[in-house]
Amino acid sequence: MDNFLDENSAAYDKLAKRLLSRKSILARILKYAVSEFADCSFEEIEHKYIEGDPTLTINTVPLDDTLDIKGKHTESGSPIEGLVTFDIIFDAIAPTTGEPIKLIINIEPQKNTVGLDYKLMKRAVYYAARLISSQKEKEFHGDDYNGLKKIYSIWICMNVQNYRADSIQEYRLTEKVTHGKFSDELENYDLIDIVVLNLGKKPTTHKLLDLLHLLFMELKTSVEKEKILKEDYNLEITHDMREGLTKMGGLMEPLLEIAAEQAAEKAATTAAAESEKKSKLDDIRNLMETLNFTVQQAMDALKIPVDKQKEYRPLI
Repeated sequence: MDNFLDENSAAYDKLAKRLLSRKSILARILKYAVSEFADCSFEEIEHKYIEGDPTLTINTVPLDDTLDIKGKHTESGSPIEGLVTFDIIFDAIAPTTGEPIKLIINIEPQKNTVGLDYKLMKRAVYYAARLISSQKEKEFHGDDYNGLKKIYSIWICMNVQNYRADSIQEYRLTEKVTHGKFSDELENYDLIDIVVLNLGKKPTTHKLLDLLHLLFMELKTSVEKEKILKEDYNLEITHDMREGLTKMGGLMEPLLEIAAEQAAEKAATTAAAESEKKSKLDDIRNLMETLNFTVQQAMDALKIPVDKQKEYRPLI
């Protein structure tokens, strides 16, 4: 599977980013990965807060409201640090009791994190720092650092080591008062949040990981995935989304065929083993009946290995 996806990396990555640009998918990511949206409905996040207007209610969202995010410029250039290209960047308005807070959200899907020449977490920290520094003269000007916006960098890691699979980590700036009683306000330093979503090959046990695993990791046809997305996640499947699922399914079609062949081979092997076991049991019983052998004598006469004898004995 890994080699095949490596050969089709560019096409797979493009489709993955396309699916992750859907507001309906992003709403679910923000609901479970961004604390500011924990108490919001998927509909509120999708229609009101992602690149939205917090003054609107769900019922007054314009009819031409796009299903995809518009996104922000994904390149950050520096004459000293060079150019960094982010996968997906967009604005979101966080619901608060006072003035809504603008967030800058970065989504980075990573197809394979095994065997990297660097530690992914260090790259994530670097990207987060660049998202902060790149706001100068864009989100704020000169020394007006009050205009600095909080950033979320969310990393979706697909193929990870088994010990990392089915896990979520969050890294954020915190305050530790080492002397005295003064404590700064949270809003002054709570500006960087990195969330790492680890999928892996084994089944997941978290709602968000389940959804992402279904989209990017499970060897199912596009028709099967569409049915699950509708029934289990209440997602409306638009023409564009269906097209993306179909194209991704087309890329993974050879893997589906391989998986089917492997399943057939496994079933055949299991059936053969069961047939052999039944035959041996019949032989043991026949020797016990015709020659009055004990179970042990019958198994020894048939030269059944010791490790197998433990398996057969309770079945006699």
